[in-house]
Amino acid sequence: MRAHPLLVPLLLAGGLLPALLSAAAPGLNRAGGSARLTALGTDGQGRPVLAWTESVAGQGQTVFVRRLEGGAWASVGGPLNEDVRHNATQLSLTVGPDGTPSVGWAEDSGTAHVDSYLVSRLTDAGWRAPGLFAVRRNLSDAGRSRAFTPGPDGTPIIAWTNIYYPGAEGSVVQLLTWNGEGFTSSEPANRSLRRTAFFPSVARRADGDVLVAWLEGTVAESDVYVSVRRGGAWLPLGGPLNVRPHTYTFAPQLRLAPDGQPVVAWQEDRSGVDTLFVKRWTGRGWQALGGPLNHDPRRLAERASLALDADGQPVVAWSEETADHRHAVYARRWQPDAARPAGDGQTGRWVLLGTPAVHAGALSAGGDAQGASVTVAGDGSVYVAWCEDDLQGGGAQVRVTRLPGR
Repeated sequence: MRAHPLLVPLLLAGGLLPALLSAAAPGLNRAGGSARLTALGTDGQGRPVLAWTESVAGQGQTVFVRRLEGGAWASVGGPLNEDVRHNATQLSLTVGPDGTPSVGWAEDSGTAHVDSYLVSRLTDAGWRAPGLFAVRRNLSDAGRSRAFTPGPDGTPIIAWTNIYYPGAEGSVVQLLTWNGEGFTSSEPANRSLRRTAFFPSVARRADGDVLVAWLEGTVAESDVYVSVRRGGAWLPLGGPLNVRPHTYTFAPQLRLAPDGQPVVAWQEDRSGVDTLFVKRWTGRGWQALGGPLNHDPRRLAERASLALDADGQPVVAWSEETADHRHAVYARRWQPDAARPAGDGQTGRWVLLGTPAVHAGALSAGGDAQGASVTVAGDGSVYVAWCEDDLQGGGAQVRVTRLPGR
């Protein structure tokens, strides 16, 4: 397999920039490819694993994967698509209990009018056939928002939006678990079947509990909820997480700390601006971690990518609109106060990662940068990936930066 070496750090404006791992250098993006989405995770050996989608002429958005091995990004396969003519969207990468990465994505066949959600797991023989655990719907019936987490046997547990459920006035969020022959559906997680539920995020505890975050309400007025699936029943974790209930919310991201407690990041309308917030469950209630994360409170943030370090402290990466209507990538880490390191009364602050003297604190290089993702490697280093178009006609390139740990 061909490996792409790390670029050495660059000295600029008197400061040391993080090492950039760029698709503009040979060996990452295909020639002429334009990337759209990234997804990062860390495998059981502490190595960052990067998945992304890109398109070239005659093909749809296709999924590729690389892993950082000995200071180089080595190919781990691709394209993973079931059919390279079809577009891969809703990309995610999750590492299972055994440290093995799995990649999930939706694939729209278009001409066949079928929406497929596919999950492929890395094995010793390569990537498992994505159709093995496929969930397929007619495009007219597809809920179009879903997420997965690997189970203890490597089969996916899927949080699924079902737009047709008896007695529900709108869509519901259900868990799909593999029974050896097909998927079994749980009852809905909805707090009320009179309200529409959508946009789930899911994670599994070591004890078997499955936690789901989702939105419930309308597109313009919704709430963020979290519940636990335990013993065949849904157990709610508190009430809405929103700072302002019944407002526009989007894209909740749920991760589990080492103690099994959930941390959730989401977007929420704040005076007409899409703004990022984070809360953690303390065992008694939802605790806000600081205030808004946006670099510029006047600029719209896109969906957050959330990772937790070995101490359970969150790191968030996102892209944010700039004054010239491009997008820049930012990352922040939650820094708790040493005097109050844990519990309901924890205080702290969000620390901007990177070199603030360069690009006004952004990690990206001044092009149009979107599709950000983040992970924390085994050595505590933070890796942020994104797709950046230099607007010179070459298409969006995958870029990755490594930031030091605490």
